[in-house]
Amino acid sequence: MRAEQVWSTTVDHLRTMIDSGKLPAGSRLPAERALCEQLGISRGSLRQALRVLDSIGYVQVRPGSGTYVREQENLDEQPLRGWFSEHEQLVEKLFDLRTTVEPTLAERLARHHTPRVLARLESTVDEMDQAAADGDMLRVIAADAEFHRVIAGNAGNDDVTDLLRSVLSLVGEERRAALRLPGQIRKAVDEHRAILEAIRRSDAAAAREITRKHLLDAKTYVHDYTARD
Repeated sequence: MRAEQVWSTTVDHLRTMIDSGKLPAGSRLPAERALCEQLGISRGSLRQALRVLDSIGYVQVRPGSGTYVREQENLDEQPLRGWFSEHEQLVEKLFDLRTTVEPTLAERLARHHTPRVLARLESTVDEMDQAAADGDMLRVIAADAEFHRVIAGNAGNDDVTDLLRSVLSLVGEERRAALRLPGQIRKAVDEHRAILEAIRRSDAAAAREITRKHLLDAKTYVHDYTARD
């Protein structure tokens, strides 16, 4: 298995354990060493998978304490307009923060990237595309989260990157809801590919603008969808 695919397989495995009740809500996940041995993966791959699960609202990583399973909000049984109306201020703030920070990081990564980072970004886009074709919504969400996290984690170790990591840790239910809007998955996959290609060709201005438009369009679509009768 390619290294870039390990995070996805690990996310699926842990997600199945949570969905089946083997790891119930509120429970603490086993220690890293035990989980690594059980899943046959490295500690780095496990930590990457846990970051993804944290981003999509499946677990909560508590520094110094461990990783805990979150109570799942069943969005499939809740009307989307009602959910967005209920969480309107949170969604607005999250999009505003991301629009402020993420274009700068994409621009920076376009100037300073490595083949390994490009391969990781390409893997997440391919994963998101395949998950959409398979109708696996949570794999779609996980791949979306990982794409943005890879950019945040490789654009420079400074306060801006740390801020975005904190913001992305809050984006769970919002991401799950937004990607359920009609046409949003296909649009997100295409825009992620466009961001990746701008970074690959070291076009910093394009990487910044495409990322900015990607987030602004998503925010506008959510607002317009919620406001419809």
